Amino acid sequence: MKFIVGLGNPGLEYASTKHNVGFSVVKELAKDNRIKLKEKRYAALMGRGRMAGEEVTLVLPQTYMNRSGDTVGDLVREEIKDMADLIVVCDDINLKLGRVRLKKRGSAGGQKGLESIISELGRDDFARLRVGIATEVHKGDITRYVLTPFKRRERKNAAGAIALAVDSLDCWIKKGMDEAMNKFNIRKASTS
Repeated sequence: MKFIVGLGNPGLEYASTKHNVGFSVVKELAKDNRIKLKEKRYAALMGRGRMAGEEVTLVLPQTYMNRSGDTVGDLVREEIKDMADLIVVCDDINLKLGRVRLKKRGSAGGQKGLESIISELGRDDFARLRVGIATEVHKGDITRYVLTPFKRRERKNAAGAIALAVDSLDCWIKKGMDEAMNKFNIRKASTS
């Protein structure tokens, strides 16, 4: 069983913000694979089904970004036996819009949801898929930037990045992390 956790904030006011791109990726996976995100456990919306021939659990923590570790910690204690079966999908302000980056482990890099998960688990050896949201150079507090929607001219690139992220997760399930990293960390989303 593979566990794909998309990070974001619950509520309509956050639904289309840059910070919710992790939610957007998981919702697209659910739609593409006819998985209903209706189960409520571990302070999350969850759905179980099949993807790329494997059993998967899709997870959207409902704790707000800064407390994503609450949900992931419960999942690891209760259901995830092998950390290689977990991947966390989140936005990355340091990665250009249209790019994705898969990693087997690493620091939070300033991403509050990843910080919460690393703090709760006491370890950083879980896979993550970072989806780039940077459209300009940012200085100082980035909170306002990540909590706003993409501009109209950026939406096509954002949709392309979400599609690229979905494809990379499909590859992760079918062929493993090394293959997914080699194939997708160098690609840029198509906007056509």
